[in-house]
Amino acid sequence: MTPNTTDHNCWTPSWVQAVTGGRWLSLPTDPDATLTGLSIDSRSIKPSQVFLAIKGDNFDGHQFIAAASNAGATLAIIEHNDQTTDAQAPGLLLVDSAVAALHKLARAYRETLRSSGCHVIAVVGSNGKTTTRHLIHTVLSSKLKGTQSPKSFNNHLGVPLTILAAATDDRYLVAEVGTNHPGEINALGDLLQPDSAVITCIGKEHLEFFGDLQGVSEEEAAITQHLPPQAKVFIESNAHPWVTKTKSFNPNTNAVTYGLDLNTSQQPKNLGDRQRFPISDTEYIDLPLIAPHDINNALAAVQVGRSMGVPDEQIKTSLEHIQPMPGRMEVKHFGPLTVIDDTYNANPDSTLAALHVLSNFPTAPNARRIAVLGDMLELGGTAEESHREVGNLLSQMSQSGTIQHITLIGPHMTTAANQLTNAHPSAGLTHHTELDADTPDKLADLIRPHDVVLFKGSRGMQLEQLLPELQHRFTQ
Repeated sequence: MTPNTTDHNCWTPSWVQAVTGGRWLSLPTDPDATLTGLSIDSRSIKPSQVFLAIKGDNFDGHQFIAAASNAGATLAIIEHNDQTTDAQAPGLLLVDSAVAALHKLARAYRETLRSSGCHVIAVVGSNGKTTTRHLIHTVLSSKLKGTQSPKSFNNHLGVPLTILAAATDDRYLVAEVGTNHPGEINALGDLLQPDSAVITCIGKEHLEFFGDLQGVSEEEAAITQHLPPQAKVFIESNAHPWVTKTKSFNPNTNAVTYGLDLNTSQQPKNLGDRQRFPISDTEYIDLPLIAPHDINNALAAVQVGRSMGVPDEQIKTSLEHIQPMPGRMEVKHFGPLTVIDDTYNANPDSTLAALHVLSNFPTAPNARRIAVLGDMLELGGTAEESHREVGNLLSQMSQSGTIQHITLIGPHMTTAANQLTNAHPSAGLTHHTELDADTPDKLADLIRPHDVVLFKGSRGMQLEQLLPELQHRFTQ
């Protein structure tokens, strides 16, 4: 990750030392040299950048200090000095915590962005954050210079790196903010200090830690505590009553509700590979995304775009040329086979929504709709109930004939499999208790040309590993 800091003349080794409070183990060649960015990946380091040595569960950046120095890094920020550290490299800055140093740098640079007039937009919510963030960026970039979080940089490392990636002449920064545990939104919001925010939805996410929807709502609403008075917070219509009634919600903000009003005569239309929906009494958008919930994600982008002065015609053009995000209801064609790749993550709400998309997806004559589902993780005590709910829907769809075969993967999916077979013993079902080396071949043997196959599971299930074998077989 490379921050765009070349236009900010305080980015020098001396400034970095002053902000972080670190101690030089070896002095930089020039303490007043202009730095061109910061990276935590030695493989992508460029000349005149800062290398931040992060120590994680499965890696230690301190092992790559020499590689970063050889690639041209001006200085390295480290938190320990042992045999893995080249103490002779120029510009070694010792700090108590590399992560804390990253946060200090991001906080200082956030003030620079504020003084330069960059409008920071936080995107939080149980589902749809990445797509919504990307849609907002696409709309705003049609008129303004700005940037967005790369990939899903939404945690204690990703958010500060996102801040550092903005340029001082950017007019906006769209930052995705995620959470796994109570208090994370509050901590990241304090670091980001957004000027406005979007709350995409409230759903059953990480219930192992949040307990229930009330706990989720309290966590997501915490972003409003870090908005300035009367700042706009755009809240999806179904999430609005949950969010605004929490103790975390800041009543001094200006809450703007968005979402389709399904009680009006202007209903969305499924056009196969896209969806048509209204943004005014006379104007429609043809959105090239297949999930119905992406309409609301797009409507968030419409609201933010309008608030930032983007004309409706530019908003419409931008959204009608959007590309789906990788691994998020992404339609892929492997020869005659159609794959809906939604492997990035899963929770109960998003899994049920994905199944509804599959059940309505158009197919060729005699082609089948096949659901390949992996475990939904981090659900705590609600795991069995949530997987049973998925099994109930699968049995309904199997009995109605809208889904013709189901493959379930993982120990938690045993609950869904039992629920399905109890309700519909003749359902086409395959269950693997784990994803092993034989699973891709076994799955591919079940699939025929022209089938439509949905892949959906939690990140830890890594269902994307199943796709290469299908691609190999059907694109020969």
